[in-house]
Amino acid sequence: MKTLYRQYIVVTLTVIIISITMSMLLIGQIYKSQIRPDTDAKNYGVAQEVQQILKSMPKESADAYFQSIAKLGYQIGVIYPDGNLVSYGSAFKKTNLTPEMLSIIGKDEVYHGIRDYYGSSYFMNHFANDIKNTIGVSFQLDDESYAFFIRQENATLFSEMHLLIVSFIIITAVVILLTMILLARQMVRPLKQLQQATKQIALENYDIQLTIDRNDELGQLATQFQKMANRLAENDQIKKDFINNVSHDFQSPLLNIQGYANVLKDAENTEEERVQYLEIIEQETKRLSALTKQLLLLSSLDQKNLPVQKKTYSLDKQLKERLFSKRWKLDDKQMELVYELEPVEVFADEQLMEQVWDNLLSNAIRYSEDKGKIIVTCSKKDNQIFVTIKDNGIGIPEQALEKVKERFYRVDPSRSSQSSGLGLAIVTEIVNRHAGQFVIESELGKGTKVTVVLNVQ
Repeated sequence: MKTLYRQYIVVTLTVIIISITMSMLLIGQIYKSQIRPDTDAKNYGVAQEVQQILKSMPKESADAYFQSIAKLGYQIGVIYPDGNLVSYGSAFKKTNLTPEMLSIIGKDEVYHGIRDYYGSSYFMNHFANDIKNTIGVSFQLDDESYAFFIRQENATLFSEMHLLIVSFIIITAVVILLTMILLARQMVRPLKQLQQATKQIALENYDIQLTIDRNDELGQLATQFQKMANRLAENDQIKKDFINNVSHDFQSPLLNIQGYANVLKDAENTEEERVQYLEIIEQETKRLSALTKQLLLLSSLDQKNLPVQKKTYSLDKQLKERLFSKRWKLDDKQMELVYELEPVEVFADEQLMEQVWDNLLSNAIRYSEDKGKIIVTCSKKDNQIFVTIKDNGIGIPEQALEKVKERFYRVDPSRSSQSSGLGLAIVTEIVNRHAGQFVIESELGKGTKVTVVLNVQ
């Protein structure tokens, strides 16, 4: 598998190699078009001056003169009339003479070896220690024809400053390369940690603690990933708790039904007892049916593409019907009901909104003490409708207010027989489907106020 670290290093090295290659090509072109002709012209100027001085110099002084010029940082090769080559200064590494070089002896011609030399690659020709990489001219001593070939020594061309520049470039390149490698490791390390974390999540192990502390995109990714893992862990625990609670919710009425069904088999039961047992069985059956309906409704709401069947209908009439349906529960707990419903029409899904009011009213009654009070209002302001249901019941702890809308959440798990933890989650989903707002305000021991805000259209 090609790791990101390896790819980063390969790309970095490729970029460096391409950059060096392009730089060399560019330098080669500059050397070919500018530096080489200038160097050739400078050395030709020196050769002309030497040639002029040699014209008036006795033969026996020529050797000392060439040695003095060599000490100035030049390499000189002199061809004597007998064909011997004598070098002054640093020796040439290559001393093969070409016919073109020999042809200038005794003639007023110039050998432009620096300009025309192609022994090495690109600008490295500049440093080729070859006698062919010189300027050559002919001169006369005592009526005998000679030729000398001259160039600057590499030590002169490649000064201490040049060495410093080259050293700086090499050190810079090494530092850049090492820095990129370290940066690559720094970038890959959190990615490897995230990779391991995703494997753990795939195995449904959500107990993950990332140790990535960065102030960049990777740090933000790690932070969001950690939040996701924590959220998954919470949801996983909530689902496990829900399964336990729902299992109990189903198990309890089923055991009651089974138990009373067995009791009914006893022929000694009176008619009154039989009716009482049948009523209990009926209640438990309704309880199971209600729980099943809530689960099915929540499942259908999870299907985001499920259309909402909206129509215009009287909201105040719907609320009155729901209040009337709860009348027997209110009377059973001797509760006071106060309502003020302004006549309003709303464009919504009538069946889904009926479920909203049913859940909210059931909660208000369930979590209120006997002889409590419930106030229901409905009003319209601008293009919005406000429905509030307020009770003076047990209230909700402040730390639980943010979670009560979550599915499967129960403020008090001990009340498993009263609630499945789905009611407010269903309300939230339905209100969101209608682009509305669902607000809960509560104070422990003093009661709860819920507000549903809907758009008129």
